[in-house]
Amino acid sequence: MKLPITDEHLLRYLNGELEAAEIATLKSQLADSNELNQRLEELRVIQTYLKQSNQLETPGANFTDTVMAGLERIKTENISARRGLILLIGSIVASGIALGLISLGVFDSSTSLLIESPVKNKLLNMPEISIPFNTKVLINGILFLNLGLLFMLLDRTILKPLFQNRATAG
Repeated sequence: MKLPITDEHLLRYLNGELEAAEIATLKSQLADSNELNQRLEELRVIQTYLKQSNQLETPGANFTDTVMAGLERIKTENISARRGLILLIGSIVASGIALGLISLGVFDSSTSLLIESPVKNKLLNMPEISIPFNTKVLINGILFLNLGLLFMLLDRTILKPLFQNRATAG
């Protein structure tokens, strides 16, 4: 009787965990199947390699405490006040330029993004896809994200150090 032999059966055979009846069934199927013999040999090689290269080390008893103590010593690098101020000024200038261009009506037109097929072929006609979008909406979205960045920079570079200095001085 042929039973479906899985890798688990083969590994149990290699570890000597099968009963006599199971061993006899497995050996008869091994005699009939080259694929099964090949898989058994692959698993034997893998098992031998893993037994020989048993170089895994167990960590010491205080490993977790040592790692956690090391994490507390690591300081996260904040944006320096000078760099933050430069970023803040640059973002304000960029926002001012964008707002000036919006007020002049530069972005009022609607445009469309034309997507053409990369290969022209007479047999295969791919339709050209045109996606209309309003550039004013795009620029307003970018400005909105820029304002969020400005508030974050303002908080981290000016307000937070200012209030921390007041709290330590008072």
